[in-house]
Amino acid sequence: MGTPELLVDDRRDLPRIPVNPDRDAHIELASRRTLDQMWHRGLYLMLQRLRGRPVGAFVRRLQGWERMSRVEFEGLAHAHLEQALRYARRYVPLYSSGAWSAERRTSSAEDIRCWPVLERQTVHAKMHELLASRVIPGRYYRQSSHSTGAPVRVAVNPQSAAWSWASEYRAMLWHGVPIGVRTLMLVGVDHPMTDWVKNCKVFRTGTLTRAGMDSAASYLMKAQPVLCSGLPSAVTQLARHVRARHPHAGPVLVPFVKVGGEQLYPFQREEIQRHLGARVVQFYGCTEMGSIAAECPHGSLHIFSENVHVEVFHGNEPAPPGEVGDLVLTSLTNRAMPLVRYRVGDRGRIAPEPCPCGLPHPVLTDLTGRTVDVYATADGRQIHASAVGEGIGRVMASFPPGEFRNLVLEQVRPDWWRVLVERDQEIGAALSSALADAVRAPFGAQCRVDVERVPFISRERSGKFRYYRREHQVSPETPSHY
Repeated sequence: MGTPELLVDDRRDLPRIPVNPDRDAHIELASRRTLDQMWHRGLYLMLQRLRGRPVGAFVRRLQGWERMSRVEFEGLAHAHLEQALRYARRYVPLYSSGAWSAERRTSSAEDIRCWPVLERQTVHAKMHELLASRVIPGRYYRQSSHSTGAPVRVAVNPQSAAWSWASEYRAMLWHGVPIGVRTLMLVGVDHPMTDWVKNCKVFRTGTLTRAGMDSAASYLMKAQPVLCSGLPSAVTQLARHVRARHPHAGPVLVPFVKVGGEQLYPFQREEIQRHLGARVVQFYGCTEMGSIAAECPHGSLHIFSENVHVEVFHGNEPAPPGEVGDLVLTSLTNRAMPLVRYRVGDRGRIAPEPCPCGLPHPVLTDLTGRTVDVYATADGRQIHASAVGEGIGRVMASFPPGEFRNLVLEQVRPDWWRVLVERDQEIGAALSSALADAVRAPFGAQCRVDVERVPFISRERSGKFRYYRREHQVSPETPSHY
């Protein structure tokens, strides 16, 4: 098999994670499994290298770049951007036609300011014109979920995938978590052989019934993984389930939780930390671009500028520095289907001030998913439905973990909402009232709110989950009106 590649983050300027004796004890127990972790790491890196994906080498290169000064790092990222733009202009048919050709007749292809915004509908309709004309060995396809609109299909080259994975592993090294640690995963799909190689036990969120939650909780209690990774909604659901079933379990059930794939709400972070005792590490990415950003020990979400160029737009124009707007992304590594200035469907801003952790990467803040999730209120305003997150957080903090398993808010019309509660028993007046207040706070005091018990709330086909949606056919039981 060969000698495993040693991946060590020896940065001297990153702060230590705050000491938690129970978490440290859990990590010390996990350290006795070092040989198991090293074996899985070595096997995983070797197999990826054989597939043309040198993840280990890329991690080391990323670690070297992050030790640059901010000025040096910005120069590196700019050089990567220019190289990606030259490649896209030369080899992608779409970028030699229409608006792309007209915009750059008098400008250099290496100037990102000359490139039009690439909309999701264009990627969906003109996918074949976005494929590079060069032969790309190992090219494969992946499809986005429905979480930001109609799914799009994107071609990826193996090295681009390797850069994306390497960025994630490098970011976990900021927290002292190496490749190959025992991991519980809550995701929409599984890959049994790859998951085993990576030392991961996967529980699919699409079929996460009560029995599935019991199985995941049992694995968490018995196997004592170092890391739990998955969708924020699923990990939050597991955290509450474990505490409801095992209220006297130790304060730290897993030392680290890595979340991504959905918007992370403050109440979810708090629930996970309180019930699992875990340090929550947020990641941001998408199918079209791969990994985009990750949280450092200081709590900032750092953009992987070596691999992706992030801009913020108001409509079709760049937003002033520091303002919130649509995120527009350019892949710097995908040579199979380069996406330049792609409006991904999320919103956020780039902080003008650096993070005190010392990393040279820019910081992404105010991240909000699904720009299409704007709902009309009872009094005629337009707000993003993620505003319900604060109210849901208050409800979860006010009721014990076993009070309900899950919930979703459905808008029937601007002045009428249904709240579906996954629960076995009747819904009490206190819970119904609290949920009605959570809806009315952002959407209007005059709203009608029907609170209804359902046996099970299904997730999206991708396994993702949103706490809000427009009216959907469900068979409710026992409605109560407030």
